[in-house]
Order: sequence, then C-alpha cells, then structure tokens
Amino acid sequence: MFAQLPLNFKAWQKVSRSIRLVGAVVSVGWLVGCVAPAEMASESPERPDLEQPLPPEMVPEQVSDRVLAQASQELQLPINELSILRVNQETWLDGCLGLGRPDEGCLQALVPGWQLEVVHQNQSDFYRTDNDGTAIRRSTLDNNLPPSIAAKVIDLASAALGIPANQLTVTAAEPRPWNGCLGVAPPDTACTEIAIFGWQAVVEGNGETLIYHTDMTGDDIRLNDVAR
Repeated sequence: MFAQLPLNFKAWQKVSRSIRLVGAVVSVGWLVGCVAPAEMASESPERPDLEQPLPPEMVPEQVSDRVLAQASQELQLPINELSILRVNQETWLDGCLGLGRPDEGCLQALVPGWQLEVVHQNQSDFYRTDNDGTAIRRSTLDNNLPPSIAAKVIDLASAALGIPANQLTVTAAEPRPWNGCLGVAPPDTACTEIAIFGWQAVVEGNGETLIYHTDMTGDDIRLNDVAR
C-alpha cells in the first residue's frame, strides 16, 4: 500500500497558474519563431497542444477553505492538521446535496457542487458542497463513491453483463491508493510505482458481481477479473 500524501490545494493552484503561464509563453515563442506560410498551415491544420495538461478538477480555493474551516469545527481538530485529498465535481439531485434527513424537506433541484475528502492522519471524512461552498454538509454515508463515478461504473457493468443499468447497484465502495495499473495488471506487467488516489467499487445485480478499480475522477476504470 502507498502512503496517502494529502494534496495542498493552494500550492496546486499556484503550480497550475504557473503551468498556464509557461504554456502561454512557449506557445507565443513557437508562433513567433516558426511562422509557417499560409499554404503550409492549411496542409497541417492540427498540431499538438503545447501546454502541459492541468489537473482534471480544480476546486475553487474558497470552497476548499470553507470545507476545511467547517471540518476543523466539527472534528475539533486544528485546521493546519487537516488536508484535502480526493476531489470530485458533482451535480447533486436536491438542495440537501443528497444528504437530507428522513424528516427534512429538500428543494428538488439540480445543484452543481463538489465532494471533498478531508483527511487527518488515518481518519477520512467526506464533505459535499454547492458550487461556491455556501452550503456544506458532512457525509454520514457508508458508501461515498462520487455519483459521477458510480454512474460510469454501472454503465460499464451493464455493458459487460448485458443487464439493464437500472437492475445494477454499487453495493460497496472504498477509497484506495493504486499503482500505475490501478492494481489490475496481468502477471509480470511492470506498473509505475506511484500513488493514484482512486476507488474500488463493487457492482451487483441479477446474481452477478463485478469489482472495478478507478482513478480519482473515473476517467480510468478497470475490471478486476481476478476478484470475480
């Protein structure tokens, strides 16, 4: 297993801005020093993107700050001992961010927002927010797999099993740090020894069970055949 190294989002955002600036300077230099004739440009309409890829999801600083402040109060821990690890941009199905109590009336509307994992040593708590962090709720769910990833996993399982998606359910999920192969690779395969903070999700339906490993955003999802 890998040590979970919490992400410092303020530092991440500063690095990202620097990457954008460097990419822009490189792009300008490329255009000034290598201007091609019009006829040549028309022959090669596509060129590789010169900018470095940015992290797929950048949580606004005000959202991360507000979540850390609330977590510090609720967990009764110094804010400088808390860090944010996993981050997902989500669309919640109601004004309670999907965490309403049975006796609570929740506005029935789509609410764009975020899910953030707050970590302290070996403790992990998940928070849901609206888009700007005005509404923040600590999750009490056992399964905190982001809904956007759950939908992707169920779609893959539906295609693999030939079972309608509405007959499949993610019955269990837990955050996992993976190597470069997401913990799924044929024997003798060399996998990059880096920590990819993702998920393991169990999908069940019609007597079938599939286990999937994902990265943080669900852009890379792999079936664990060995676990079947």
